[in-house]
Amino acid sequence: MGFYKVGKMFEKEDSEKMVPYIGVLAAVVFAFQFVNYPVPGGTSGHLIGGTMVAIILGPWAAVIVLFLVLVVQSLFGDGGITALGANTFNMGIICGILGFYIVKLIIVGLNKTKLSKPLKVTLASAIGSYIAIVLAAFACGVEIGLGGIIPMNVAVPSMVYWHMLIGIGEAIITGLIIFYIYKAKPDLIMTEKQLGVKPVKPEIIKTEKQVGVV
Repeated sequence: MGFYKVGKMFEKEDSEKMVPYIGVLAAVVFAFQFVNYPVPGGTSGHLIGGTMVAIILGPWAAVIVLFLVLVVQSLFGDGGITALGANTFNMGIICGILGFYIVKLIIVGLNKTKLSKPLKVTLASAIGSYIAIVLAAFACGVEIGLGGIIPMNVAVPSMVYWHMLIGIGEAIITGLIIFYIYKAKPDLIMTEKQLGVKPVKPEIIKTEKQVGVV
């Protein structure tokens, strides 16, 4: 489904521009995940970047980018081939697709404010990426517990607690990158319509003549 959706996106966009753009984002995500932090209980945690990619390119493109990053990582023994499906689900589906729709839901609320479009998307992306990484950590803890390697009552609390801390960095970095893109080249945010971002309505200021004051 992801490859199909990205193929449709290539039909609408300039593929010569899109391919290197996807490559750059994949490299950024790879760098995000390169540093692992030991988590008590025998696991580890790291930044993900799935929600950030989803906001820039779209949720299905995020699944493809995360999948490709995970394939490369598995070649170096990070994650592994047998964990590829679970990792893609956690980082691509939860952080990418679910994270995108969490951001969209937050933007629905922010549309009622007077914040500018860049600030709405930046704030929603930061909050959404934080929620998404914690949800992905919860799913990973459950999967590890079901695997029987680490007891679930150890894996789940450890993964969630430490990713609540790691998520702060994820939120800040995601927000800064989205805000920078808006300032430098806002047309690179390809999901603005899909997110339902509404511009701020200008206030109508009536003059004395318009209200009939002589």
